[in-house]
Amino acid sequence: MLTLHLNATDLSRTVVRSVPSVGLELAAAGQRLFLPSAPQHLEAWRARTRAALRPVMRPYLDLCRLAWWLPDFLTPIGAGGDFAAVLDRVLATPSATLHAELRPRVDAGDLPPRVGELAADAPAVRQRLRAAMVAFHAVAVAPYRAEIDAAVHADRAARGHTLVDAGIDRVLRTLSPYLHWSSSGGSYRLSYECAYGTDLDVAPTGRGVTLVPSYFLPQPCVLDDPDGPMILAYPIERTRRELTTGAPLADLLGRTRAAVLGAVADGRGTTQVARDVGVSAASASQHTAVLRSAGLITTHRTGSAVLHSLTPLGEHLLRAARRL
Repeated sequence: MLTLHLNATDLSRTVVRSVPSVGLELAAAGQRLFLPSAPQHLEAWRARTRAALRPVMRPYLDLCRLAWWLPDFLTPIGAGGDFAAVLDRVLATPSATLHAELRPRVDAGDLPPRVGELAADAPAVRQRLRAAMVAFHAVAVAPYRAEIDAAVHADRAARGHTLVDAGIDRVLRTLSPYLHWSSSGGSYRLSYECAYGTDLDVAPTGRGVTLVPSYFLPQPCVLDDPDGPMILAYPIERTRRELTTGAPLADLLGRTRAAVLGAVADGRGTTQVARDVGVSAASASQHTAVLRSAGLITTHRTGSAVLHSLTPLGEHLLRAARRL
């Protein structure tokens, strides 16, 4: 059991991340391929992804084969939805970190012996890892990015409504069936079952907690940044709808514009839309202008800031496309 011990300051600084973590989703997608089964909505995705695997992806997938552990350097804190930033951060991992995280797993037989080359930071091994990440991302995450982002944004929006209506206690109590929340006498605990019955106690000590909803993650995990808030990633509620590429909506609007429509599902600014979809701010502004002219989104300006949100027509179109 891993238990987060929170104080009142931690609670006041608890937030739900607005941008899906592409590094975490990519690594969790890799984990999903090694699990004995997949939930119904991921069965077709897993079959398609497995069929598209190539040898070039092996250096990355070797690191994702454990259901109960991921190397921290694969999920850099702060990179958010920017895949290029994730690649840069992973490739910049210090040699000492690679050795400390990977060598014990190789020695224990948890990871294949060939991972030892990365643990030793052998020449050219980082570039092979980068090529593996790019290739796997192209088949496992990129084609589904709009739908993944929309599902994660919807989860965050639901947490926001719960916070307004019932408070942070209800948010944490209903966060995930994998997580257990308790509060009594000024003591606050958020816990989940760890592999092998391990008992761990961690405390943010006033740094707060950033909750990161994840589409692919099979179970909660904690990522700790000593200079920032504690990160708690958790699986979003399973959907009954099969994960698809969102082709019907992409065929109608174009892939990028369909991704922009999905990105503003719970209200986004232009800069956030650009970051989520992976386009420039100018391109995001152009796409939102077209969607606004079509009556699919509305834009509210407060000073220099703008907030885009779906109109009833936009909501109806997005829901209809997801049912197809």
